[in-house]
Amino acid sequence: MQMKFHLAAVAALAAASAQAAMITVEAESAAEVEAPMALATNAVPAADVGHTASGGAWLQIPEGAGNPPKLEKGFARFEIEVPADGGYYLWARVLWGGECSNSFTLQVDDAAPVLFGEDPTFGTWHWVRYPASRMAKPVQLAAGRHTVVFRNREDGVALDSFILATEKRFTPVGLSGSAGL
Repeated sequence: MQMKFHLAAVAALAAASAQAAMITVEAESAAEVEAPMALATNAVPAADVGHTASGGAWLQIPEGAGNPPKLEKGFARFEIEVPADGGYYLWARVLWGGECSNSFTLQVDDAAPVLFGEDPTFGTWHWVRYPASRMAKPVQLAAGRHTVVFRNREDGVALDSFILATEKRFTPVGLSGSAGL
């Protein structure tokens, strides 16, 4: 009886996963970048996976480059193609320099900009989700072209890649974000 229930749950999960959409974007593929946001490349040996960026490059706002309100410049704009209408969760692989270097301002299309980040993991690449609360509704997107912008909020931050996924239970791991549910 328990085995039959387990197989039914696995089949339901597989069916839900088949309908899930996922879009992966490398930070260095930005359509437009404005300083102090800048391209950087791996300077750490590839064996140090915790500090290596996927694709060998990332975008960063170097520590000391300046941040709002003193400096209102600095962004990376991405043009993405969404395959299907739905609610999307945005995961970004980031590296924070410290307590005052752990966030971006995020904007999708013409929606109001929102705070992205502010988690307490510093000095290593890790994945951060928006919306952060598991109870919050995902970003609703129609199939077609959309714009995602990461803006300067604090210096000492880096963006390696981001993923838009419709599956609420999806959690990326590693360099590429490949993961199970």
